Amino acid sequence: MSSQVKVYRAREDDVPLVRSEYLADRGIWVLTMCGEQTPDNRLTHTFLREGIIPALRDVRAEWHSRVEQDEINGGAALVTTAELSSKIFSNGLDLFNAIADPHFFNEYLNAMFYELLTFPIPTVAAITGHAFAGGCTLALAHDYRVMNAQRGYLCMNEIEFGAHIPSGMLGTIKSVVKSFQTMRKLVLEGHRFTSQEALEHGLVDAVADSPETVLQTAMAMAEKLRSRSASNGWQVNKELLHRESLAMQFEPPRVASKL
Repeated sequence: MSSQVKVYRAREDDVPLVRSEYLADRGIWVLTMCGEQTPDNRLTHTFLREGIIPALRDVRAEWHSRVEQDEINGGAALVTTAELSSKIFSNGLDLFNAIADPHFFNEYLNAMFYELLTFPIPTVAAITGHAFAGGCTLALAHDYRVMNAQRGYLCMNEIEFGAHIPSGMLGTIKSVVKSFQTMRKLVLEGHRFTSQEALEHGLVDAVADSPETVLQTAMAMAEKLRSRSASNGWQVNKELLHRESLAMQFEPPRVASKL
């Protein structure tokens, strides 16, 4: 299988953050959260600034280069996953450092959501394990989601520790959730959605029985969807769908230490 691999590392200690692999014969980029800076793929300043955001921007730049050169070749898609050995897809924010920085949400977290909500090719989250809070919204920022039926919950647990959900995260949730009852369970109750519940509520598009089959299902979904970007209309139509959610990605800088 022909592939191109790039690893995004933390500058201060060279720890791998995200691995980007392009599978040329399938037209799919796979972004893998390495789980080495934090074992539960926390959305830290470093992970966002030096890992997933530059990885997404590099894929976007490569796609635009292909469009300019008329080398779309049947379109492309992107799959985001964690290492298959991990029990956790992402456990959310590095909370204390996040709320200590008044600019974290606009310049780091919301920047990632904006990249995904405007991404020019189909995106699929392979949710191989638990996805809590910021990790849940990371999954929801993708166009499609596949969830592990044997292990993992989708949950916005901010209500459990008295935090309000930032505007960018709520906007990302609204890009998927249209039912008030589902929004209430997610935001006000902090309900832990099993894979079957998530499927029934429209939070995910498919379930699979193991991390390996979650990734395989996500890859098959991406391969099927990639042709939808072949005319380069995916981004502009998606931005129309997500107009309200995108407007919510910009908010005044927060007072340090408050959510």
